[in-house]
Amino acid sequence: MSESDLENIISFNRYPNYIALLPLILYLPIGLALCIVRIFIFLHVCLLSYILPAKFPYKSLILRVMLCVTGLPISSQGLVHTDSKKKIIIANHISSLDPFILSLLHPTVLAIENVKTSGHLQQSLNIYFPLPSDKSHAEVIKTLRDKIEESNDSLLFFPEQIKTNGKSSLLKFSLLPFEVDFPIQPVTIQAHRYLFDINVSTYASSFYEDLIWCLLLPVTCFSIKYLPVTNNKPDENVADFASRVQSNMAKSLNLRASSFSYYDVTDYTKKKQVTERFTEPAPRIVKNVSEPLLPKPVVKEDEELKRLVQQVKDVLPDTPTHVILIDLKKTRDVDLTITNILEGRVDVSKPEEKNSNTKTENLSFKAGKFESQASARQLSFAERKQAMLEAARIQYRIKHGL
Repeated sequence: MSESDLENIISFNRYPNYIALLPLILYLPIGLALCIVRIFIFLHVCLLSYILPAKFPYKSLILRVMLCVTGLPISSQGLVHTDSKKKIIIANHISSLDPFILSLLHPTVLAIENVKTSGHLQQSLNIYFPLPSDKSHAEVIKTLRDKIEESNDSLLFFPEQIKTNGKSSLLKFSLLPFEVDFPIQPVTIQAHRYLFDINVSTYASSFYEDLIWCLLLPVTCFSIKYLPVTNNKPDENVADFASRVQSNMAKSLNLRASSFSYYDVTDYTKKKQVTERFTEPAPRIVKNVSEPLLPKPVVKEDEELKRLVQQVKDVLPDTPTHVILIDLKKTRDVDLTITNILEGRVDVSKPEEKNSNTKTENLSFKAGKFESQASARQLSFAERKQAMLEAARIQYRIKHGL
């Protein structure tokens, strides 16, 4: 199997394409009203699940009937084997609702939190037995064995350790539930939706996201199937035992037994996120090739700048408006802007215009020396200003043939 097969095992999006959303948009007003009503019913389901004792004979039936009203009917196939109460239940993992649904069918089951799908609501229902994270692997196995020995509770594992779409393959199983050395009760879970092509869950979705989508859409059917209890053969190691159970469950689901594990999927999703981040197209900036984009002037300064630009235009009519505007925003002075343009400090040339033969091309209006007297400096500036104005008039006459 190649990495491309992982795309068929994991659902990264809730819907396959935008066309699938068209029926949902038409249904949305009805779905929202239905969702609000169903939320209150679901809260009553959670309340009853918490209040009713685990040994109450009709607890599972009552909760399943109430879930049907919320659009979550649960059908079961096969019988739970009661000949061996001290056993481990393993199931494939297709949504964040799986632990909650299985806890309704088996009120005494404690789900092992080896997948990050639990929410505050599920934890409040006391359906989780957390694995100790500060102990070694051998100590964890001993803790699990002691838990099974001291109570009649079965332990629920999701050996895939991550949610799949349940349409292509089963991921390679974790060996932890098989190392506890207790009989294994395999359980398969399938989910079907009608009228809408919306996935039951996604790779990163939470319990609340999956729940809201189930309450919003008309019906989401969960099918539970119990397979025969499986024991480890005398000449069979743990890895072969896990592989055999995986193959049996995959065959029951009409899926393939994949060689990919939880760690392969995690690595693939990280690479996918990095690739998407670096291949995201940059926003297109459309520029006018004939004239660069101008910064938007402030409203209060708009009229004043227009007046100054017009004064410069009266003297230098051939200078582009945007060049004058940019320099005026720096200088705020008409005479200084004219000086900058005539002395070449501002680039006003265009590719198609080369006035190399004009008489004023090589004129320089710089002062020969810095005068010590202020009156002399003022006189020098006045002379250069008059010379610049005269040069501009000459350029204008030459250009227009006057």
